[in-house]
Amino acid sequence: MIKSVLKYIVIIALLLLVIWSQSWALCITLLFTCLLFWKYTLFTFIQKGRQKVTPSFYKISEWLLAVALSLFVLWFVSSYLLSFYTIKASSMLPAFYNNELIVINKLAYGPAIHPNKVGEYRRLNGYSEMNSGDIIAFYFPEGDTSFVDFKSEDYHFIKRQFETTHTYNPLLDGKVKANKVTKRQVYIKRLVALPGDTLRIVNGDAFINNVPCRFNKLTIARYEVSSNTPSQVIDRMIKSAATSYRENGSQLIEISSSIVEENNWNQYLVKVEEVMNMPNTNVFPFKASYLWNASWLGPVIMPTKGKTVHLTLTNLPLYRRIIEAYEENTLSVVNDQIFINNKRTSEYTFKLNYYWVSGDNKKHSFDSRYWGFVPENHIIGRVEKL
Repeated sequence: MIKSVLKYIVIIALLLLVIWSQSWALCITLLFTCLLFWKYTLFTFIQKGRQKVTPSFYKISEWLLAVALSLFVLWFVSSYLLSFYTIKASSMLPAFYNNELIVINKLAYGPAIHPNKVGEYRRLNGYSEMNSGDIIAFYFPEGDTSFVDFKSEDYHFIKRQFETTHTYNPLLDGKVKANKVTKRQVYIKRLVALPGDTLRIVNGDAFINNVPCRFNKLTIARYEVSSNTPSQVIDRMIKSAATSYRENGSQLIEISSSIVEENNWNQYLVKVEEVMNMPNTNVFPFKASYLWNASWLGPVIMPTKGKTVHLTLTNLPLYRRIIEAYEENTLSVVNDQIFINNKRTSEYTFKLNYYWVSGDNKKHSFDSRYWGFVPENHIIGRVEKL
């Protein structure tokens, strides 16, 4: 009786997983399980077959079945539930350290299905919404093109530098290759802005819908230590800082905002940021006319699936990569007219949701400030500490 109940529980559980995942592999597994549990068919056949084969052959068959089932379970867990990843940079200090092992929770937001095909992409139901402040894992959006022999170099970054400064880089003559979404480098960053949010960066601080972001007090910022700071306080600051150094005769430290607030050191520190209206063409959207840099950026509205935006030559740099690369259209500008898929237009409707991410160690983070939006189909899952 108990065995029969367990069989039906297994079958029902597999049926629910098939309905949830809509996976052909799970469907085949369900059919195989039903046959295996059906007393008068496959089970009887196996029992009779056991009498006709040698013990060694039967033992090998058992091991092969065990290995196959183990591989299937590993595939299912890795594809739909979670995976492990070792952080390879210090951009998320002090939340995560270089070489720290983390868990990528794919079930939280729901695993992505067909992320390599925009037209077929969808996300299964998860148990949590994406929220500002979450730390997420995603495939690097600009990793669609990479150098064959110099994998650590960002092709688009180098290409933009050449287009802006006309400074020749020999890497541009090297071989390049196209990469599917799931073949790109994995990045770990903090989620800042969600679809529909209006983002501004003011003196290095992010504002969402005109409200300052308070979800992360671990953010590391750069400060100059005032000359009237007591020496014993300076010593404590340096010991607590992620990095400290002297520059142009001044003591600079890079330290977490929470540590500054806890010790009431604001009176001794002056935040060091880029100058307002001093454009940095390495910062999104890479146009000096925007006057944006890593410390002063926006406002910019996060694109939302199904929302239509009015296109002009002024705002086109914000959306050009979305239209061409992420949503697979052709785009050209002829005589100040915008053509998408060879049709003149002044508007575009987004196919995906887009997000803005940032590293906690802001001065040493290559994040959305330097390449723009993160498409929804690039997001792998939420990062959890072990």
